[in-house]
Amino acid sequence: MAKLYSYLSFDNAKESMEYYKEVFGATLLKRMSMDENMAKEWGITTDNLEDTTIHGGFVILGNTIFCSDRDSKGEPFSSSVTMMLDFNSEDAEEVAALEALYKNVTESGVEIIDELKEQFWGGKMGIIKDKYGLVWMFHAQPYSNLAQ
Repeated sequence: MAKLYSYLSFDNAKESMEYYKEVFGATLLKRMSMDENMAKEWGITTDNLEDTTIHGGFVILGNTIFCSDRDSKGEPFSSSVTMMLDFNSEDAEEVAALEALYKNVTESGVEIIDELKEQFWGGKMGIIKDKYGLVWMFHAQPYSNLAQ
């Protein structure tokens, strides 16, 4: 069965992965740097290939996000790119994880679009924009109400 993964492109994926490690608690960071043959083939010149990322990835609360450096034709993030982390509001550990992550992220100086609060649909949601312009929705809902 196919799986769907987020794949983000950054000006400097190595730096970005460190940001997500520090602010979002990302784990399992893995990166593949460009080698000299790849750089020649793609016409890339840099003094330090070790700082390039041809492919990388990290995990936030069990969710894998892949990434790489953006090439010169790549578009920067816009507010139309949104990631949602969804939690089961009926599980006390999940709610605690949501609140702890949201607190850590918002204390890092991100732009708060909407504070984390109870919503009319019975869930809880807060929205932020991180330092790269990526919008994150922190959401909790009762999983027993989800359609199967």
